[in-house]
Amino acid sequence: MVNPLYALGFSLALLLTSCGSSSTNDTSTQATTDASKPKTPVDVTTVKADSFRVEKTFRGITYYLTSGDIKSPIAGYVTKVYVKIGDQLRKGSPLFGLETKEAYALGGKNYLNDPTLKNIGQLIIRAPDKGLVTLVQAEENEYVQDGTVLATFSAPDMFVFLIEVPAEQDSSVHVGSVCSIQLPNGRRIGGRISRTLAIADSLSQTERFVVKPDHPMVLPARLQLAITFTNQQHNHAQSLPKGAVLANELQTDFWVMKLVNDSTAIKVPVKIGLQRETRIEILSPRFGPKDRFVSKGGYGLADTASIIINRPAHAH
Repeated sequence: MVNPLYALGFSLALLLTSCGSSSTNDTSTQATTDASKPKTPVDVTTVKADSFRVEKTFRGITYYLTSGDIKSPIAGYVTKVYVKIGDQLRKGSPLFGLETKEAYALGGKNYLNDPTLKNIGQLIIRAPDKGLVTLVQAEENEYVQDGTVLATFSAPDMFVFLIEVPAEQDSSVHVGSVCSIQLPNGRRIGGRISRTLAIADSLSQTERFVVKPDHPMVLPARLQLAITFTNQQHNHAQSLPKGAVLANELQTDFWVMKLVNDSTAIKVPVKIGLQRETRIEILSPRFGPKDRFVSKGGYGLADTASIIINRPAHAH
């Protein structure tokens, strides 16, 4: 006859052995499943401080607010040109030598018999006031009519740039706005809008503004150039490569895939700001310098995704 206590103990031992075996099998199965789960290869990156700005560029021309014309008082030939564009003038400075048609034809032969006739038919035109030569139109040995404009001069501080701004954008460009001016030779200088002109082009619906350069300079009038204004600028902004920021089809929702460890990335919604060619400003949330994000391979990942980090080429 079997002892009841012995039978009970044997049954309990068998039950415990069975349970232990089942638990071990479950753990092994789970581990096998995790190991076989596909992992998406990705590149990773971190945020970095960056600067972003929004610029607008308008067409501009060189211009002199006030100027004066030097005109020929006689009909005759230009025998001498004393000035060139950019020359500083003092009152009384010689500008042009003129000679009447008759004197020019004699070629000085009348001087031989009567030296008192030496200056007959000759004239020196002089600067009426101090200024800056902005245009020279006459050349030596050229015949000009009475009243022909030989040159134009202006006070140096009257040199400015004019820009035409579409009427719908004039709120972003105003008196006091600073700008960058690209000269025809490629050089850039700074400037600032000093005032508006009471001139509007009704056909193109534009308004004109006067831009003063930061430093005095001389250029011929009516040269075309580009003038750029910075409307927005964000310095020390956190940014990510464009490949790290994902969006829906309507481009209304944006997110990044943030790594929680070397094998898992999760979806984190973000609010973006300014952009440039390769990077996007992240307005919120704020991330830490050690946070890692999927920069390549994130398209189509689930909200929680298994990943494997691509090793840099030099690590192979």
